[in-house]
Amino acid sequence: MDYQGRQIFIAHPDPDVCNKLVRALRRNEYETFGFYKLDVDISILMRDSVIFISISEDSSWDWREFLRSVGELEVNVAMVAFGVSELPEGFSYFIESADDKSLDGMLAYLEKIQARGPRHFVRFGSQLASIATFNFHYGDRLFAGVIHDVSSTGLSCTFKPEPDTPIPEEVEDLNLNIHGYRISLGGKFTLDRVSAGQIIHVFNFKDSIPDEALDSIYDFIYSSLETKLYLH
Repeated sequence: MDYQGRQIFIAHPDPDVCNKLVRALRRNEYETFGFYKLDVDISILMRDSVIFISISEDSSWDWREFLRSVGELEVNVAMVAFGVSELPEGFSYFIESADDKSLDGMLAYLEKIQARGPRHFVRFGSQLASIATFNFHYGDRLFAGVIHDVSSTGLSCTFKPEPDTPIPEEVEDLNLNIHGYRISLGGKFTLDRVSAGQIIHVFNFKDSIPDEALDSIYDFIYSSLETKLYLH
């Protein structure tokens, strides 16, 4: 079972519209990327994907050739046209709006096909990865360790070293040191599990994350995912 869900791509010749739609879908926890030129390396489509592509007769926007190239891939790609009033050949679905008003149609379609998959939040990292560090003070003690994965709702981590005293359940200022960002958030340690001989701890953020901190988390997640995809 694919716990990551589908990757979502938005292709629109207007960078502002493209970026606005990408940000909106990311905030709805869809792993979304955008491009406003069609000369991208489509080998990045490595797992089940959905591509929303703006239909335009502008000769510089050769969506027909792009559609043909995607059709040659040996992966499951759902092609969705937007900006048309009927279903074009080669597409599985269409949305009439051609601008950021198409968002409602996109969300309805993605919900219909259960594009998030069983995992409801986009994450970066894995149990074996070391993607960043964290620390916090509790009383006169400093706790520190390694972050293995992170989402907009929490993270999993290991302490270095594993504390010989109980870990506090609630922490008001846990500092995330994630490549260019230093974010301080409150939350709770909710559970732990043993993997490969390590105790993995799960920390859930408080619901009221400041927008600035949330934007930094999303920026880190997606800059990391884009680097992994070689999508620049």
